Amino acid sequence: MFRKLGIAALAVVAGLFILNSTHLGSYARTAWQKVRVSAKRQVPLEFQLETIRNESAQLIPDMRKNLSLIASETVAVGNLKEEIGLIQVSLEKQKGDLRAMKDEIKSGDQKVAFNGRLYSRERINDLVARKLSAAKRCQDELDAKKSLLEAKEKSLDAAREQLMSIKTQKDQLEAQIAQIEAELKTLRLAQTKSNFHLDDSRLSRIKASLAEVRNEMKVQQTEAELLGQWNDETIIGEKKAKTAAQVSKEVDDFLGGSSEEGVVVSKMPKE
Repeated sequence: MFRKLGIAALAVVAGLFILNSTHLGSYARTAWQKVRVSAKRQVPLEFQLETIRNESAQLIPDMRKNLSLIASETVAVGNLKEEIGLIQVSLEKQKGDLRAMKDEIKSGDQKVAFNGRLYSRERINDLVARKLSAAKRCQDELDAKKSLLEAKEKSLDAAREQLMSIKTQKDQLEAQIAQIEAELKTLRLAQTKSNFHLDDSRLSRIKASLAEVRNEMKVQQTEAELLGQWNDETIIGEKKAKTAAQVSKEVDDFLGGSSEEGVVVSKMPKE
């Protein structure tokens, strides 16, 4: 079994080598290209146009799918804007607390009042440090979400422009299809009226067959007329030999008299 597989593999490799190293590959590609072109020419233009029309119709589901994605992305952008708004509110509050705590620290008192509570200086310093770290993290989060929002908005705008472009091009394609369809109908009408259009359509073959039948009828009619102009015995065969009496009568008819008048008949001597 493995031997057979090895032989088959060698045959394939040899075939590929021959195709790539000789003109056979070029010949094969040229022949294949001609077959493709010939096969495409066999497809009626009406069928090709209908295929293009069906493909154009499939753009509608594609646009609906893209529209659904755009709607989802629009909602996501809206939610992101709300998150950014909440983060901004929180950040502003944290900044306000830091300003108030900073002013209390500058007072130099051992006890600092903040939000209705008293804190020692060491405790307030630690609280300020933690609130500052939280405010920085909040600021970083806000900056990141703003960058994400900007990227999403750009992507959303591009998707909307693409959707509008697809819709515009679809309308243009439908107009072109309608125009080509009208031109094709005009072409088919011209081909129907023309007596010399060079095509291989069924209509042309029917016309050629009718022309052959009509020509054969003319030949047979001409032959019948020629036969009527000639004696049937002349056309069919040679005439039978005439008797002496028939020949004599024809001579009398031509000379206007009897064959005995003015005719000397020589008699052979009897032995």
